[in-house]
Amino acid sequence: MKDRALSTITLWGAVGAIIWIGSLFSASEIFAFCILAALTAIAQWEFYKLTESCNEQPNKTQGIIIGLIYLFFVFFFSPENYRHSIFPIALATAFGIHLLSLLRNPSERPVLLRKLPTFYGFLYIPLMLSFLVFIAKLNVGSGLSQKSIGLACVIWLVVAAKFTDVGGLVIGTLFGKHKIAPSISPAKSWEGCLGGLVFSAAAAALFAWAVNAFWFPFMTPLRSAILALPIAIVSIPSDLVESVFKRQSTSKDSGHTIPGIGGALDLIDSLILTAPLGFVVLSYAYSWACG
Repeated sequence: MKDRALSTITLWGAVGAIIWIGSLFSASEIFAFCILAALTAIAQWEFYKLTESCNEQPNKTQGIIIGLIYLFFVFFFSPENYRHSIFPIALATAFGIHLLSLLRNPSERPVLLRKLPTFYGFLYIPLMLSFLVFIAKLNVGSGLSQKSIGLACVIWLVVAAKFTDVGGLVIGTLFGKHKIAPSISPAKSWEGCLGGLVFSAAAAALFAWAVNAFWFPFMTPLRSAILALPIAIVSIPSDLVESVFKRQSTSKDSGHTIPGIGGALDLIDSLILTAPLGFVVLSYAYSWACG
């Protein structure tokens, strides 16, 4: 547990530091995109390896290339009307509902995954994580640079989602008695989930307070804590969905590259469902703050 929590905090701290350092040289968006693209490609590879363990035969190279091309398009060429159009949001919503439905029958392989494993991997990782790019490009009407505000929003989302996991580990280990989904993730408890919500709200409030003066002027600590709660709530089933895929492939972790965590997919699993939700929440956060 200590290794996992330390690795999570260290890795995302490094991500934030790289983005911040990049911003000093007016290259923060490029830094952030490279990090996202690398994590996406590795996580997608790991997911395809999990599906191969269940006798599916995805075209790993093709799926990863398509995913990177889509991220490249979204980052460099997508107009604002596409990012706010109904198509990507509706597609992500429909697929998110599908992912949540897997928790009802965790031993059953989805038909779409069995028939189109390469496409499924694209939907599960690049499509859902592309909303982090949407968030990075949010225009919240601030006098500060749109670039800095957008990246602050991305970091805020990561803080809200990942500290749910950290709080769940800490509180669940100390006080967890009532299991939330023993057949999927035996370590998760209701006590840990409640602790995760508290950790998430507190960390989000602290982040808003720390950067409010120069990065996050529209988000007070109280608003930040309130808006973090739906992110924290959704991050829990987002994490469980990945556990379903690992259980089906009889794998404990998606990979073995990060001490205490496992693979890249284990690192970003809680962002799969929270990235689209975070885009919607943050899109309305500014108008709510100024309304």
